[in-house]
Amino acid sequence: MHSAKNRILGTLACVSALAGVAAYTGNTPLSSKSVVQAATNYAPARSYGVDVSSFQSTNLGPHAQAGAQFAIVKVSEGTSYRNPNAAGQIASAKQHNMMPMSYHFAIFGNNASAAQAEARYAISSAQAFGLPKGSYIVCDWETGDGNVVTGSMSANTNAIMAFMNTIKSAGYQPMIYSGAYLLKNNIDTTTLLRSYPNSLWVASYATTGRIDTPDFNYFPSMDGIAIWQFTDNWRGLYVDGNISLLPLSYNTTSSQAPAGNTNKPANTSKPSTPAVSEGAMGQTSNSGSKIATVKYPGNIALWQSPNGHVTGRYLPSGSRWVVSGKAQVNGEWWYNLGGNQWVPGKYCYVTGFSSIPVVSVNSSSSSSSHTSSNSGETKFTGIGRVNYVPGYGINLWYGYGSNAHFSGRRLPHGSRWKVFKKVTVNGHTWYNLGGNQWLDGKYLIME
Repeated sequence: MHSAKNRILGTLACVSALAGVAAYTGNTPLSSKSVVQAATNYAPARSYGVDVSSFQSTNLGPHAQAGAQFAIVKVSEGTSYRNPNAAGQIASAKQHNMMPMSYHFAIFGNNASAAQAEARYAISSAQAFGLPKGSYIVCDWETGDGNVVTGSMSANTNAIMAFMNTIKSAGYQPMIYSGAYLLKNNIDTTTLLRSYPNSLWVASYATTGRIDTPDFNYFPSMDGIAIWQFTDNWRGLYVDGNISLLPLSYNTTSSQAPAGNTNKPANTSKPSTPAVSEGAMGQTSNSGSKIATVKYPGNIALWQSPNGHVTGRYLPSGSRWVVSGKAQVNGEWWYNLGGNQWVPGKYCYVTGFSSIPVVSVNSSSSSSSHTSSNSGETKFTGIGRVNYVPGYGINLWYGYGSNAHFSGRRLPHGSRWKVFKKVTVNGHTWYNLGGNQWLDGKYLIME
């Protein structure tokens, strides 16, 4: 959430939806007024909101005109970074009658003392940027920028609790943001909710691409959710879209959010999504529909073919996809989501496995990364400048070529980085920024 997300082109076949069909919006539309009737210290239940960082401008007018009634502004990260646009974004939210809130991108992992230090930095940042006392400061705890999420659940939870306690002691309301997978598997939300009811802000997308109105058939079944982030491209504005499940206001606690899927709008003609049993990453089940659920604690790449080339699209953790075929390549299962769209099974939980047909794979595309030339990594020093689209960023990868895996971090257009190595795979150049961090050379200009 702390950086501009890769813009996903096209729509995949998703549970209860066909490829090329826009995401279901339900029979009970939520408010889409062009003029927001809100207040700077209150947003009613079922209000739309956006979250913004340095990748968005300081003018939130277009978001307000689209119907946003609250704005969650990134104020800080770690103990040394502050969003240079935060003051302007908070001021713009107030100007356009939106309730301003804030978030801090955590890198403390499971270190409680570091969490307290980051919380103090978030508080001072929020105060410096004009966030009113009594508003919300959210701990954004996810993968990226070195935040370690693989510690024990108890240690992770204790560190997050330390952050939230520090926020509360300063007169702000604490919340926790993460993806549905991490909240369910890496954080003891029951413990957090015992101290801070309805403090969850969860990210879970029904499908990729633009979504204007949330489909509550895909609402994540969890207790204590106050805000649901349902898309990274709300109403074509290329900004994260959120909806409040409960009223949000300063110096108060929202009423308890119902458990499960009871927040679904009434009288919808669309059937509920069939229940998918919880399984671990890489596992399969012969029962149920032919569905692949992303279980990796972060976005995974969509591939043109097994071990071939990535499409540039990413599937969020917890999202579910109709599977049309499967293929085993080098001992690993890959699943086809329609056309030249594949996901590696090691990052998914797949139901209906035995009924998924085995399909052939274009050998020239699937094996190209293994059979074609790789000139090898060579030492190469210099400064590279990201050349993409102003206001957006490019993916930073762990590895390169067919072995590339998204790091969860994006580097903004115009930023400059020291390069240490380069490698050419199938005529395509990748640049190393240290360790196992690589950039696609087509987006980097060497100075």
